[in-house]
Amino acid sequence: MTGTWRVALRNLARTKRRNAATATAIACGTAGLILLLTYILRIDLFLRTNAIFLQHGGHVAIYERDGLERALARPDRHTLPAEAVTLVRRLAAEDARVELAAEYLRGMGLAGNGCRSVPFLATGIDPEVDRFVLDHPAIRGASIQFARPIKGRPIGEATEVAGAVGLTEGLARLLGKPRVHDEFEGRGVVTLVPDCGTPAAAGQIASDANIQLAGLTFDGSLSAIDGEVVNLFTATTDELNNQGVVASLEALRSLYATDRATYVALYLHDEDDAEAVADVFRKRLGEAGHAVAVYPFTDATINPYYVGSMSFLWSMVAFIVTLVAAVVGLGLMNAVTLTVFERSREIGTFRAVGYRRRQVVGLFVREMVVLAAAGVAGGIVLAYVAGLVARLLDLRVRPPGVPGEIQVVLIPTGVEIGLVTAAILPLAIVVTWMVARRRVAERTADLLTATTA
Repeated sequence: MTGTWRVALRNLARTKRRNAATATAIACGTAGLILLLTYILRIDLFLRTNAIFLQHGGHVAIYERDGLERALARPDRHTLPAEAVTLVRRLAAEDARVELAAEYLRGMGLAGNGCRSVPFLATGIDPEVDRFVLDHPAIRGASIQFARPIKGRPIGEATEVAGAVGLTEGLARLLGKPRVHDEFEGRGVVTLVPDCGTPAAAGQIASDANIQLAGLTFDGSLSAIDGEVVNLFTATTDELNNQGVVASLEALRSLYATDRATYVALYLHDEDDAEAVADVFRKRLGEAGHAVAVYPFTDATINPYYVGSMSFLWSMVAFIVTLVAAVVGLGLMNAVTLTVFERSREIGTFRAVGYRRRQVVGLFVREMVVLAAAGVAGGIVLAYVAGLVARLLDLRVRPPGVPGEIQVVLIPTGVEIGLVTAAILPLAIVVTWMVARRRVAERTADLLTATTA
């Protein structure tokens, strides 16, 4: 340690109370910013994972032109034909950035229990794709409580069940189907309800896992299939809570009598490649004569909840960070100004014996570096303690647009700590440099004769 640093450490011991208060203010500001940033990044991770994996949107989604808006209303015109899907799969196999290309079919109709019918919105998923999504590391790290069904087995694990479907909690409640296929001893047995108006009807409806799905085929004919409820799950959006159905891609294509796909989702190895991959596929498919719309997951058109929510949250973070930085900066400025004025004669003495201005200013900056480093270290410890307390209390929050809660995880990582440290330390150094430089720049004679603090 050089002599200047030793002098700086001794000077800090001269005003212990003030320096302790300053370090405490820095620690509180640091802890608050770390916890805020940790929370926002946790919400961002959850909503991003929800959009890409749980909603099966992929990092890049490829629709027929106007398919995002019109596929449900006019599926015969606004869904991808089989040849377009085949081309997308071939292009995906040639692109090393693409981990998986998955086709999906979406449709609507009426779900019935033999006595009552309610509207549904269904998503057809290949069982292999369902297993891929559930086993993906991103899901295990961010949304495992939403990925697994509340009850029963995922579609990808129930391939032996004919007509396997999953229902959202709300739709299962509307249909009176609280139990799933695996909960019945006589699996696959259908109970007949002779009279829907009797008190016994509700119990008879709930005594099996069978439902009926009815809809119009793509050519306009009426169609229906039997479904066996193998799981109940939490909807990924509020809108789907009372009407969401998940079925195998094969079953839904049978219902709508088609080989088309509503869209193809591309899952990438690196999500940062989404924009570039979208551009490549848009160009290649256009050159092949297919009129398509290609959306990266960051496009507000396809993921309005994610993009809109995070835009608002990051705007809020910018405001709060600015406010906290201003408070901490003003507090530091007051403390440094008081210290500098109290030590005016000391500054004059340094100048009189030959110290240059930058050397004297550097002494005050060194003192602040030590003080700010201690405050930041204390803030990191405080943030960890607060994060552990939040985990022990099992605090939960409901993310925007999601009908469910996730645990508040506030244990900071190196990213949050690094970002906040990179903001607080330079702020403290700049404030100290500005205040000390202004005082040191005064005439030496005036500094030596200063009588006020």
